[in-house]
Amino acid sequence: MSYIHLKDRQHYEDLYDKGTVEHCRSGERIVNQTFAEMDKKLPASEKKKRQAGWYLMYSQLYFQFVETVAFGRRHERDKKIAEWMEADEQKDRRLAEAQMAKIPFCRSCGKDMKQISKDYMPRDRGVSKDREDDILFMFECEACNKRLAVWQDGTEWEHKEPRCEKCGSVMKSKSAKKFGVITTTNTCTKCGHVDKFEFDLNAKEEPAEAADPYYELDRKRFCFDEEMESKYKQKLQHLLRMAKLELDNDEHVEHVDVYEAIKDIKQLKIAQLSDLLSEALEKAGYREFKLGEPELGQQVAISFNCLDDKPDRKEYDSKKGLQKLLNKALEETNWRLMSDGVDYRLGYLSGRLRAYEKEEDLKKLIEQRIKSGTYQLPEKKPAAKPAKKDDAKPKYEGMRMREAALVYMDQMYLGSVPAEITLKSGIVKKTSVSHVYANMNPLLRVIIPFRDNDDSAPAFIRNYDFKMGRKEDIPKVKKDSQGREIRLT
Repeated sequence: MSYIHLKDRQHYEDLYDKGTVEHCRSGERIVNQTFAEMDKKLPASEKKKRQAGWYLMYSQLYFQFVETVAFGRRHERDKKIAEWMEADEQKDRRLAEAQMAKIPFCRSCGKDMKQISKDYMPRDRGVSKDREDDILFMFECEACNKRLAVWQDGTEWEHKEPRCEKCGSVMKSKSAKKFGVITTTNTCTKCGHVDKFEFDLNAKEEPAEAADPYYELDRKRFCFDEEMESKYKQKLQHLLRMAKLELDNDEHVEHVDVYEAIKDIKQLKIAQLSDLLSEALEKAGYREFKLGEPELGQQVAISFNCLDDKPDRKEYDSKKGLQKLLNKALEETNWRLMSDGVDYRLGYLSGRLRAYEKEEDLKKLIEQRIKSGTYQLPEKKPAAKPAKKDDAKPKYEGMRMREAALVYMDQMYLGSVPAEITLKSGIVKKTSVSHVYANMNPLLRVIIPFRDNDDSAPAFIRNYDFKMGRKEDIPKVKKDSQGREIRLT
């Protein structure tokens, strides 16, 4: 079987990659145009002050509109190419196997005609040529050279007269050739509307479209390989980590009283736990309290056992009494009796305790106590308004600073700049101001190979140096905790 429509795989790979480049370029234009408009409207001081924030927003949008599109296209690539090749192979197979049920005869001389071609053709007028749904057979009479076109289902092909775009009536066609130009005139038989079409046989072929000078570069950028896919996944996890950090901060701000209450929870070590429970249980007639070996997994659990020293205490009272004692003794700690409760056999009682260590778990303990009425949050005091805008609390105050540093920064180090301080006595003393220097985390950067005279991305994005905590950002004059003035020198 000869293949007409099916091409080698490289043809489909090139076609798919071209689509990937077009999709990603479109997303890149959206992001760049958005920030170009922002660049025009933002005051220079605002851009300088919040440049890191604007760049971070650019990185997030670029990830969404460009990098995520490229990642998705990579995962669909092999599947889509296989579908295209299968469709073209089926088209070739259908064409090769197509046969007429009956060979037509010549309408002029009555002899059988000979098939000279068959191909896909759009059957209905106005249907896109991309939908070549039907096969048209062409026959020729060897005796009188007459030709006949027939569809596969035996229907004879008919030339359809053009219709008037004004009234829909049939138009009459007339063609004339002059100086190598064929002019076709269609005239409506009803309203007289005229359409003219010219075809210049002498016209030179249009020059080939100029090659895209940046296509191969963009193909390498947007058509991900395994290494680029791996980097994408790393950045995705990093952005999810950053989003969780933001959400945790919002959670802390909204429930600040609950998180303050967590500080009051007594977080006991196993030795302290043993001492606490041994003393409380012995007073109530439970002796020889012992802890087993701790189970160290995602959670810490530890078994315990003791003896009921009161001979007249029944099983039910013994179990319930021990549970009540444990719950009360552990109420203000990070330990709880596990849900399987207490087992009893001939005055020998046993069970398991669990430790709560994570902040979210400790928060649940506080919320459970609030719900049960064993803990009451202090009344919230109205927040005092800051005297100046600059005195307002920063957005990330209270955020887990170590996690924030790992998410946003890279290559951090502590430095200092020379300064002087005026003591209350009026004496000027040499000192220094500590300062943290860092670079933006590489996973938050966008690597775009800007070309000569390329201004598609705003200047403050193109020229961003990824530095955080610049020396020029240190206030030239500040005050210490005692109100003394510190000046940079």
